[in-house]
Amino acid sequence: MRIDRIPRIIRYACVIAVTLGILLRSGTLNAEEHGAHDAHKMQHTADLNVTLHTDPQIVQAGISTALTFHLTDGAGEAVSDLLVHHDRVLHVLVASENLQILGHIHPEDFENRDILAELDGRYTVHFTFPAAGRYILAVDVMTADAEFAKHLYVDVVGAVKLADLVQDLHREKTVLSYTDEGGDRYTKAMSLNEGAPEGGYHAKIAAPDVIKAGEQVEMTYHFSQNGEPLTDLVPFLDAPMHFAIVSSRLDGIVHTHGIIPGSEEMDKSGMTDPHAGHQMATPETTGHQHQGVLLEQFGPELTLMTTFP
Repeated sequence: MRIDRIPRIIRYACVIAVTLGILLRSGTLNAEEHGAHDAHKMQHTADLNVTLHTDPQIVQAGISTALTFHLTDGAGEAVSDLLVHHDRVLHVLVASENLQILGHIHPEDFENRDILAELDGRYTVHFTFPAAGRYILAVDVMTADAEFAKHLYVDVVGAVKLADLVQDLHREKTVLSYTDEGGDRYTKAMSLNEGAPEGGYHAKIAAPDVIKAGEQVEMTYHFSQNGEPLTDLVPFLDAPMHFAIVSSRLDGIVHTHGIIPGSEEMDKSGMTDPHAGHQMATPETTGHQHQGVLLEQFGPELTLMTTFP
């Protein structure tokens, strides 16, 4: 990971449509390949258990919290042989119960990363929850044997409460941009309910009027600014676009990725859904699609193929 990078503007297009939140950024291309994994022998991981420890134990709104995920296999042994996928060893997606607060963080994003603890299967990230309420956390990792997706919950206390969930099925929205912290990092909470100032990014979704459970659906997202299509979008963490698909019941969350229309990756995908057949409430694998060599710039449209369980 290069450390001499100038912070960039992340075009985080945050859209709630059929309880779908998306994250998209634009800036300079991270051309680095996936990091090489340690050469020591891999352990066999047929199952994965994740336990969450927080510091402080009682999580308070507005105060930075250390979130440590302890990974063990079916025999209770520590899982430390994680492969780098989408430029990180472990992905944590955060979504609030009102679907208005999002986060996307990783152990590599923090300078105080504890490598020795990771050898014991303990991976730590830091996050400041902006308001009291319940949050769902998706944890995605890859071993030599499989990809795993688990979800856990954090209950936050404090005087400032999350607003109530409001159904929003608008298919167009103007959203804020966020300044990247360098190295494809953004460690703070992002809010979907903050008003976007003039010059914000306009996101429009095209999807069927009727979406049926269990059937694959294609959604196309168009991005513009000040009435002009955005054609200088670039990959973020080795993907054209990241999606957090969250049930409004907060009983499941899926982390998946978009595809550049007409690209070689879309042709190779066969227009299939990496999450087809997975139960959102208990996903066992993420089905991450590795995009390979991505275009340096693309836009204004990106596509998602997915299946709602």
